[in-house]
Amino acid sequence: MTKKTIIAAACVVAALFANGAAKWKNLDDKFHVSGPKLTEADLLGKAVLVYYWDASEETSVKYLPEVEKVWNSFKTKKFQVVGNYVGTKNDEKVKELVQKNKVTFPVYYNFSLDPDPKVGFQKAPFFNVVSHRGVSVLGKAGVKEAIEAAVDAMSAIGMPVSLCGDVEFKKFKGMAGQLKLGKNLTNILKTLEKKKADKDPNVSSEASEIISAVESAKDDIKADIELYCEADPAEAIKLIQLFTKTWPKDDACQGFKEKMPELKEKAKEKAKADKEKAKAK
Repeated sequence: MTKKTIIAAACVVAALFANGAAKWKNLDDKFHVSGPKLTEADLLGKAVLVYYWDASEETSVKYLPEVEKVWNSFKTKKFQVVGNYVGTKNDEKVKELVQKNKVTFPVYYNFSLDPDPKVGFQKAPFFNVVSHRGVSVLGKAGVKEAIEAAVDAMSAIGMPVSLCGDVEFKKFKGMAGQLKLGKNLTNILKTLEKKKADKDPNVSSEASEIISAVESAKDDIKADIELYCEADPAEAIKLIQLFTKTWPKDDACQGFKEKMPELKEKAKEKAKADKEKAKAK
C-alpha cells in the first residue's frame, strides 16, 4: 500500500466525518468478546489503535503481548487500543487466546470505521491508527510503525493547528510568523486578498495559497471544537477563545459564544468525575 493511497483514504474518511456519517462499526454487545465494553463517547477525542488479528494467523497471535504492552504504556493518555478480531467467529477460542496472552484491552469482532476507509487492511495482522478527528493516519502491518503513528496521533491532541499548512513562504516570508492561532488575522487576510490580484504571478499565487491554507485550518479547528464539546469541554473552551480572537467576524463565533455557559458547566462536571475516578483507583 502506498502512502498516497492511505492519504486519499484518510481524506475520504475525513469528509464522511465532517458530514457526521462515519462512525465506529460493531461497537455493541453482540460483537464484544472481552475486556471493557466501549461506547462512541469513550473514543471521542482519542487516538485509537485498532489491531486486526486472527487466531489462524500465527504472527497476529504473537503480536498480542506486544499490543498489550503498548496499551499499558499509554492507557492513561487520550488513547485507546481495540482488538479487532477478523477471523471465524468462535468466542471460546478467541477468549482462550486473550486469556493466555493476558490481553486487557477491549476485543470486538469486525470492529472498524463505518463506512470502512477501504485501504486494504482486512488481512491480519494489521494496524489502523485513527486520529482524534476520526481520520485513519496509518494502515500497516508493522508494530513499530503503529506505535510511532499512535504516539504522533496522541501528540497532536490539543496542539494548535498550523495555519500555514505546507505553504513555502517566499514572497511573504515576514508574514509566516504572524499567522498564529489566537492572533486577529482580519487585516492580514485583507492584505492577502488584495495581493491575489497582483501583476506578479508568484505573488498572487502565494497569496492564494496562504489564504487557502488558513481557510483549511479554520475548518479543522471548527471540527475540533465540535468534537471537544463532547469529549473534553475544557479543551473546547480554550479553542473557542482562540478561534474568536483569530476570526472575530466568522459566522460561527456567535454560536460558539452561546455554548460557553453550558461548556463551562460540563467542564466542571467532567473535572469532578475525573477526580472521583482517580480516587477510586
